[in-house]
Parts: sequence; structure tokens; C-alpha cells
Amino acid sequence: MNVYDLIAEHYSELFPLEAEKLDFIRRLCPLPGRLCDAGCATGDLAVGLHQRGYDIYGLDLNAKMIGIAKEKASGIRTSGELAFHQADIADILQFGACNGVLCFGNTLPHLPDETALRRFFSAVYQSLQAHGIFIVEVLNYDRILAEKKMDFKDKETDAFIFKRRYDFLPDGNIKFTIEFIDKQHNTVGSDFTVLHPLQRQTLLALFEQAGFQSVASYSDYNFTESHAEDYAVVYTAKK
Repeated sequence: MNVYDLIAEHYSELFPLEAEKLDFIRRLCPLPGRLCDAGCATGDLAVGLHQRGYDIYGLDLNAKMIGIAKEKASGIRTSGELAFHQADIADILQFGACNGVLCFGNTLPHLPDETALRRFFSAVYQSLQAHGIFIVEVLNYDRILAEKKMDFKDKETDAFIFKRRYDFLPDGNIKFTIEFIDKQHNTVGSDFTVLHPLQRQTLLALFEQAGFQSVASYSDYNFTESHAEDYAVVYTAKK
């Protein structure tokens, strides 16, 4: 089982779409436009943006999540492109040019190493049309690695309890463990994946090596300047 199969059916409830995120993207990506949601999970962000007028497609390796996203898309009867593909985000070039690439939800640390990251950043740059924008959201690993801790809050409803944990490995990577307790069926599922934590200087170097310019970083979706104590950071970079 893929670790994210444990939460695919409840993903929208665990991580509800924020209106502020949609507004943030809208200010950075003028309409009309074609966007890619790299690491789209169950498709809520892509659907929300499509309903605001964008052509958009989503990429994710998790078959269960892509299946859920496709079901959502099938129930929407509007004009324009809304498509989901089970694919490696580094294969973005095969899906054609776009005006913006979005990579939210701490997707990047799931890539195994800097070689894979460089390949992805290069592919994004090539896929973007002139003046296109790349938006990346990651946890603040400068702080996390310095403190050697990450205090995730448990999420609990009448139906389930969702827990997460970081264990710091000797090679510098992080073991990310998910535990999902299903109250209705009285079952417990647990699995893990290994993350490659990305610090600020590494990310800035990746943007520069790929050819991006005008890189900015924010603490939130209101364009607040990022700070060392942030929980997460949103980077924007222009072609």
C-alpha cells in the first residue's frame, strides 16, 4: 500500500481548500491561463481554480488520489480543460505548455534527491510560457532541522483520528509516518515514506540553476514576507 492510500478518501476533510490560496494564485496568474497542479492529490485545488476560469491539469503518482480527482472532474460540466493524470511531476513536459505551475502541500520533499529536483525544476522552466510563474510551498526545513522536531497536531473527527510523526535519519533524510485510526470500523493503519528535506539555500539554487528570476518567499497567502520562524514558506519564481 502507498502511504497516502491511507488518507486518500478523507484527504479533502483533512486538508480543506482555503479560499486565500485561490486568491493568492489568482493575483499571480492572470486569466485566461493554463495551469499545472503538480502533486494535485484528490484535485480540490485544481477544481477550485477551474471554477474560477482556468484551464488546468493535475499530476500525481498516487493512483487512488487521481481516481478520486477524476471522479470530481466528471461531475463538473463547464467549458475548458480540467484533467488529471497519474504521472511523475518531473514528466510535466509531455503535457504541453502552461502559464503557471503550482506545487503546494509539501510535495517537493517527496522527490528522492537533488538530481530529481534539478530535473523537475528544469522541466517546469521549459514547460512555462514567457513570463510564466512557478509557485512552490514547502515546510520550513531550516527551522525543522535546526530544532530536530516537528510538532504535528492530531486531527480528529467523529469518524477518524489522523496522526503524523517525523523521525530524523542519520543520512539527513526524514522518515514521515502516518497513522490513521478509523473509529467506525475500529481499524488502525500506519505507513511511512522518506522525505528529502529542502532548505532555503538549496531551493534558491535550484531556481537559479533552472533559469528562474525574481524569486520571492512568503509566510502565507497574503504576501507576508517570510521569516525564520515560519511553519511553511511559499516561493514564487518567474520565467
